[in-house]
Amino acid sequence: MLKRLPSLKLKLLLILIPAAVVALTLTLGLMLYNAEQQFNLKLEQKQQTLGSYADLLADPLWNFNTKRVEGIVETIMLDPDVIRIVIRDESGNAVADKFASEQAMSQVISSDYAYPINYSNAHIKQRVGELEIVLGYQSLEDEKAQFILSGLFAILLVIIALAASVWLIFSRLMDAPLQALIEAIDRSRDSGAFIRVSESTNDELGVISKAFNEMQGSLEKQHNKTLQSKDRLQLLYHSTPSLLFSFNREGVIQDTSDYFLQQLRFQRAEVVGCKLSRLLDVEHQQQLLDPALAALWESKTLAELPLHLINGRGQRVEVLMDATLSAEDSFPGALAVMTDVTSLNQARRKLEHQANTDHLSGIANRYHFQSYLDQLTYDRRQSQKPFALLFIDLDNFKIINDTYGHQVGDQLLCQVTKRIQSTLRAEDLIARLGGDEFAVIIKELDPSFSAEHVAERIITHLEAPFPLEESNAFISASIGIAVYPKDCQSPTQLLQYADLAMYRAKDEGRSRFSAYSSEHSRLIQRRLKIEALLRRAIDDELLEVHYQPIVSLAQGKTVGIEALLRLRDDQGELISPADFIPVAEETGRIIEIGEWCLRQSCLQLANWHRRFDPELYLSVNVSTRQFQAHSFNNTLEGAIHDAQIRPQHLMIEITESLLLHDNQNNLDRFEQLKSLGCQIAIDDFGTGYSALSYLMKFPLSVLKIDRSFISPDTEENFEQGIVEAIIQMSQSMNLKVIAEGVETQQQLEMLRQLSSDIAIQGYLISKPLPVDEMSQFFESSRQADTRVSSGQ
Repeated sequence: MLKRLPSLKLKLLLILIPAAVVALTLTLGLMLYNAEQQFNLKLEQKQQTLGSYADLLADPLWNFNTKRVEGIVETIMLDPDVIRIVIRDESGNAVADKFASEQAMSQVISSDYAYPINYSNAHIKQRVGELEIVLGYQSLEDEKAQFILSGLFAILLVIIALAASVWLIFSRLMDAPLQALIEAIDRSRDSGAFIRVSESTNDELGVISKAFNEMQGSLEKQHNKTLQSKDRLQLLYHSTPSLLFSFNREGVIQDTSDYFLQQLRFQRAEVVGCKLSRLLDVEHQQQLLDPALAALWESKTLAELPLHLINGRGQRVEVLMDATLSAEDSFPGALAVMTDVTSLNQARRKLEHQANTDHLSGIANRYHFQSYLDQLTYDRRQSQKPFALLFIDLDNFKIINDTYGHQVGDQLLCQVTKRIQSTLRAEDLIARLGGDEFAVIIKELDPSFSAEHVAERIITHLEAPFPLEESNAFISASIGIAVYPKDCQSPTQLLQYADLAMYRAKDEGRSRFSAYSSEHSRLIQRRLKIEALLRRAIDDELLEVHYQPIVSLAQGKTVGIEALLRLRDDQGELISPADFIPVAEETGRIIEIGEWCLRQSCLQLANWHRRFDPELYLSVNVSTRQFQAHSFNNTLEGAIHDAQIRPQHLMIEITESLLLHDNQNNLDRFEQLKSLGCQIAIDDFGTGYSALSYLMKFPLSVLKIDRSFISPDTEENFEQGIVEAIIQMSQSMNLKVIAEGVETQQQLEMLRQLSSDIAIQGYLISKPLPVDEMSQFFESSRQADTRVSSGQ
């Protein structure tokens, strides 16, 4: 600060000095001129004075008064400037010749003057001589010089006084405000504060001070705004939920945001100055990073470079890096942001897993299976290398699901999945297509691991009982097989063909597999036709009930009838129950048409009670699914009430497999039937897995011996022993016995020998008849009953 002020004063003095020099020069010139004028004036006066001595010398010289002449000469010589005096007469002779002192003689500057001496009186006027004077200018020059020096001194004093005044005035009037401004500037620069100055004066400096203060205020506001903006930018930089950082051309990290450090669990010293490549997970990432950074310096931008980092805790972090070159010359590097996509990728992978995985069983779902099948078919187009597709559908799963509930059904599906998986290799794919449908792709076929071999293994592995919450369950599977490219080359058709083959396996008796053949297309078309008929069977009156009589050997007459459901197509042709009943069960239509059959047959029984025998009973088949339906009891009670029959005249036939599902729901349903008064019969007894404990556990009334034990195709001793054992067991348990499928007199005699306290049913008595024909049968039944009773 103090170095600047003298410099400004010096500049002012440098401005004043030339002006003073000019003024001094002008003044000096004027003084010299005046001195010269004064010199000339005094010289002229001196000349006039000396000239007057010529007049004084006229009389003495005329009168030859030498003393007086000498006296006048001495007087003249008193003038220090007179160097020599010579007085001459009229003839030119020196009358007097006087030299001054040596000091006077030493004057360099001198002039010779000659004055004529003229004498005059009243009578004459005559020149009597001449006065010659050598006059020096020393005194005049000295006086002149003294005058000049005095003037110069006076001017110098004036200049000094003026400079001092200017200095003092500047120091007082300008130096203090300027010094205050300079100090304010220095303090503002050094401290960063915006110092104001006093505005005490109302002159230009006051205006400058005011302008300075206003400028300081404006700068302070702008500075505060800049600081606020900087703070906001810093806050934004450090708190933005993105991994912000910068690096130079060598890939060395120059700076990072706080969020970067916080999220990646680093200390600033750990990453600043560190190469970005050191944070990467694996070496191949370096091979990805280096070309990307090289391209960045050429293209100036980098977009969504996927990187895998290792954070401060050693955890893997997946990021996408975007970068752009800095536009600031002061920072020749790149500004970058990395977005942590770890959670996003995990969520994406989870979504992909969920989209491709069955949430219940953990295996592939239909979407994954279809994508895999499409890709595999595409990959095998060139090589035509075969692979097999197995379509698996669980038999009677819906019964178990309805019996035990969906939670138990889900547990069963998981156990089935594990068993199927145990039969496969790691490279084979298993998928759950939905519900109880599975699919398997066998990628590599060979004689030791053929599709048929795998299907057999799956069926075998499913034979063992499945432990559930309340009991063990038995379930089997029907499997269809289609082979690429033998059967077809389209993935969609391949799945359809395997599905067709699976339905063929179900039609053939379930718990088996079937390989696709062209015949399956015809069968599936028939199945689809049956499904369509079942959907409108009730509304279009396509259903009807046929009845088959049940005859007591002891009474020799018809004591009951079994209601058998029939379905006609649009041309009026009957469709075999073996064809439409399984379809009805699988589609769920069995509940609807079963309820219709129950109501219709109860109404018909009431009619025959009035017309023929009031003790006649009706036997109605109820499927497991219908039996376990929540609406079954209401439907049964409604049918009995509407027909006005006694419950004792109604026999509910159930399959033997239902006894295996000994859950509380089934026990409650059996107890409800018992309390209602209905009879309960086990149909096709001997073909299932029921044990004696199951027969004793449920309130059964009748055992119906399956026709396979009565068939003439079986060995006589074997069938007779089984039938005899069933009859003896039933009698010991107070159960009635009905033998189904009696078609010959020989069979009838065999049964009569075993026991006369049973009933029979079969074509020997009558085939199932429509209502009208059954009524005619009742008209002539007395003769038939008598024939049966007598054994004729």
